[in-house]
Amino acid sequence: MIQLLSLCNRLGKDLVSDFEWNRLVKAYVFQTTAATTTTGTITADSAVMTGIPDTSGLAAGRVVTGTGIQPYAEILSVDSSTQITLNSYATTATSSCSFTFAVQDYSVPSGFDRMISDSNWDRTNHWSNMGPKSSQEWQWLQGGIISVGPRERYRIYQNKMRIFAAITTSYLFAYEYVSNFWVVATGGTEGSKAAFTADTDTCIFPDDLMALGLKYQWLKAKKLDFGVELAEFNRALSIRKAQDQPVAAASLAPFERSDLVGPWSVSDGSWPTTPI
Repeated sequence: MIQLLSLCNRLGKDLVSDFEWNRLVKAYVFQTTAATTTTGTITADSAVMTGIPDTSGLAAGRVVTGTGIQPYAEILSVDSSTQITLNSYATTATSSCSFTFAVQDYSVPSGFDRMISDSNWDRTNHWSNMGPKSSQEWQWLQGGIISVGPRERYRIYQNKMRIFAAITTSYLFAYEYVSNFWVVATGGTEGSKAAFTADTDTCIFPDDLMALGLKYQWLKAKKLDFGVELAEFNRALSIRKAQDQPVAAASLAPFERSDLVGPWSVSDGSWPTTPI
């Protein structure tokens, strides 16, 4: 039974990564954090900032801007209630100068497996965010001569959504993602776990697909022939994928339909006797 449980959990995880099942697609909406402005003292060729009134609202990874600060410098560590260390040296010395600390990393939702492409939007400004950016593009953004422009850039970094350049005001962002919560807990209707942990757990995948997959996985684990069972599982998987999402009717002579009034606006049959 322990082996069957292990194989079943392995099968579920494989199915999650194999396809964007409609019951695993989730929307995530979050608010960006406004920047914090405070004062501090820096010394040329030193990464330490002292004299901060209160560091309780600061954290490692926040982007720092201000006079004498290198472009896109980040907090490396919060050392005390009045001192922090940056990841780059200051270029000049300033005393009790104003500095802005902006959040660039935002946690992904619980159960996040992967973001769905081209679904990341800034709902406040009504435009899509640009990304995800590669490591090469990100270093170009931070090190290039001209890299700042309209719209926000982003990447998935250490399982967080990192925004360039770090936003200083509050915006409403949204994106869709594939959840790895494929197991439905007892009494539930939606996936809430990434593995079976109780006998009464169910899952979002069809029972016949799980049974066929578990059968082939068990034969494979026992070093027995599983060719027929694998073929049956693949056929069922292909059918379930095709039926999981509705597909628009395809035309051999497609044309762009206008939203303006035209012949398609007239109802079939008699004219209506009352206003529509």
